[in-house]
Amino acid sequence: MENSNLQGFTCYNFKKDVARSPLGVEHKCLILESDPTPDYYAKAHFPPNKRSKNLHLFLPIKKSINCFQDVVLRSIYSLNSDKNIKLPVTAGQIIFKNENRQCIRVASSGVEHLPMIIENLSALGITFMKDTKIEMYQSTIYYKKYTSFTELEEGVYQDKNNEFRYFFAISDHIDLEKFLEGTKIMKDNCNYHMFDSFLSYIFIDNRVQDFIGVYSEHCAKNRFGELKQQIKNIFDKDISK
Repeated sequence: MENSNLQGFTCYNFKKDVARSPLGVEHKCLILESDPTPDYYAKAHFPPNKRSKNLHLFLPIKKSINCFQDVVLRSIYSLNSDKNIKLPVTAGQIIFKNENRQCIRVASSGVEHLPMIIENLSALGITFMKDTKIEMYQSTIYYKKYTSFTELEEGVYQDKNNEFRYFFAISDHIDLEKFLEGTKIMKDNCNYHMFDSFLSYIFIDNRVQDFIGVYSEHCAKNRFGELKQQIKNIFDKDISK
């Protein structure tokens, strides 16, 4: 690749089970919660899937607004500056009851600031959905966040702000369903099982760079070659470009 280090707003795309969070009662709006790494362990291998305690929260928006991402980012950046904090909030979209909804994503470390976040965004005309009882369901989720990449070796990058998040460059876009099917095959055929995965891409000048993302607290550099080969074999992509 031309650039050894990349940075910019990066889109993250995945499917996860989401459920109603009890926090919705306290904050008087619908709040959904999801395990950020539900597939960290392969189901056919020990240890079995474990539910993370650090849940991600998603607040669907009742009515779409123009330039939603820009409005959210401006608001959060302003709060961060005024309060000298770093709110883990990003703007995105979520499929809720078969409808594509704008939403905000809040990482677990931001739960204590939810009242301030909701109040601030509501003042800008963002209307949150009313809290309601729902059954757990699988949702497609997209969100964008500013990410800085460091190249570890050809075609493999690491998130500068998260040492356990890696990005494997691929030469073309992969459909989400094909990606999900392929990662299941990877889990069954790869000797390395302890990771969760996602699709992502970043706009660079006049092109888009696509990645298969991997989150793993157990991945070492000696695993990169195996994962790169599995990605190439399963998705039939040349990740060296």
